[in-house]
Amino acid sequence: MNQFEKFQKALKLENVEDNKFIVNPDINYFVGNTPHGGYLMAIMHKALTNILAHSTAISSSVQYLDRIDAKPFELEVEVFKTSRGSSSGIVKLKQDNKICTTFTGTCSDFEFMKGYDDLQKPLPDIFNDSDKKDYVKMNYDKISKGFTPAFIQQLECSIHPDHAWWNREPSSSNYSNEARCSAFLELEGGIPDQFCLSFFSDILPPVVCNKYGPLGWIPTITLTTHIRRIPSTSVLYADFKASDINKGYFEQDCNIWDLNENLVASSRQLTRILKSEEKIS
Repeated sequence: MNQFEKFQKALKLENVEDNKFIVNPDINYFVGNTPHGGYLMAIMHKALTNILAHSTAISSSVQYLDRIDAKPFELEVEVFKTSRGSSSGIVKLKQDNKICTTFTGTCSDFEFMKGYDDLQKPLPDIFNDSDKKDYVKMNYDKISKGFTPAFIQQLECSIHPDHAWWNREPSSSNYSNEARCSAFLELEGGIPDQFCLSFFSDILPPVVCNKYGPLGWIPTITLTTHIRRIPSTSVLYADFKASDINKGYFEQDCNIWDLNENLVASSRQLTRILKSEEKIS
C-alpha cells in the first residue's frame, strides 16, 4: 500500500447513525500520544463532505479545544444551510462526552463554478533559490533519536536548506534566520485530494523554530484553510511564514501550490509558544 492509499485508509469513518460517525485514529498520524492537528482536520473535513450536499470544503476553520487520546472518538455533524451553490455545517469531535475539537466549513462544487480569474499568486522567489535535490529530508534524529513525529514519516517532505534548523550546531545563532519553512510535499501514489490539502495545511513544524531553535510543544489554537482548486501534480510546494509574536501568540500563514504554479490552498493559524518569556530572550 502506497503513502496516498495509507492516508485514505487512515480517514476511515464508521457511520453509526444519521450524521454521526465513530473514528479509530491511526497512530501513524500522531504526535506522541495524540493525533496530529492536520490529520484531525482531514478526518473532520471528510465527515462534513459525507453529509453536506456539495462535494468540496472550500473554506473551513478548526478550533482545537482539548487534548485527544489514542482511542476512538465520535464525530457529530450538524447542517447549517444548504443552497444551490453551497452548503455549510459544523463537525463536533467528542471523546469521553467532551467536545475536544470543532470544524466549521462551507462546501461547493469546483466543477460547476463559473467566474473571472485574475490576480494569481505566483510561487515565491525562494522556490527558484535552490534545486530540489538540495532540499533536506525532515528528520529530527540529530536532536534526539526517535524524535521525528510519526505523521511526518508517512509522506515525502523535503525542506529548503535554509529552513532545516534541526541540522544546525547547538551553538549557532538562529536570530538572523526567517521565521519561515518552505518544502516540497508528496503522498506517493496519488494526486492530492481535498483531504490531503487539509492535512498539509498544518504539516510543517512551527516556523518560529527556524528563527529561535527548538521551543518545545507549540500548540495550534485555531486553523483556517481555504481550498482554491484540486492539484494537478502529485508533488506540491508549501511556504509557511510567521509574524507578530504578541505575548507568545503568533500567526502562521501558509500557501500551497502544485508544480503547474497553481495556488491550491492557503491557511492561517493562531499558535502559542508556551512559556515564551523563558524560552526566548
